[in-house]
Amino acid sequence: MDPRQARSRARLHEAVLRLAAEQPIADLSMTAVAAAAGVHRSTVYQHAGSVDELLQQALGAELDQLRAGLPAPGAPPAEAARAVTAVTRGVLEHVARHAGLYRAGLAAGDADHGLRGMLGRHFLESGRLLREVSGVAPSLDVPGQPQAAVAEVAARFIADGTVGVIAAWLDRPELSVDDLLEIYVRLLPDWWPRDLTAGE
Repeated sequence: MDPRQARSRARLHEAVLRLAAEQPIADLSMTAVAAAAGVHRSTVYQHAGSVDELLQQALGAELDQLRAGLPAPGAPPAEAARAVTAVTRGVLEHVARHAGLYRAGLAAGDADHGLRGMLGRHFLESGRLLREVSGVAPSLDVPGQPQAAVAEVAARFIADGTVGVIAAWLDRPELSVDDLLEIYVRLLPDWWPRDLTAGE
């Protein structure tokens, strides 16, 4: 993407996040987003096919930046646990900043589309990267089942379970990021890197 396109995308992301925080996403038009971003309507369609897709891009871009905090290859287990938990905290802080959008999106979305699907895919990809750099794998022996299948099912379990935890949290506004993190790290299986002191 050339610098001009990158600037247009940044303006569109800022505009759709601001507008979606002020009104239901279903009420937003591409024309309104274009006007708020100061770009031509045709420019919006160069980046996304719908307002919902543009919103997912904007939120996903913020989430993708957090992946830089994942542990480096060969990191000791304690360091990996701290890094993964710190990234998780960053994700929860991101969700808290956009709580209204996620509350509406997770309530309305199904398992594979909308914000629920976007979050699930994000966590699934983060888990894949974590397995590659840190060798994280389920320490499970399921008789008669290949380890690759167990690992794939476990990865989806973590990804979709994390989305479920976030959806439940958004219904409990009395819980802070620290409160949820303390719950979440204790829900994770023993083989998943996590820092049990994270919420303290």
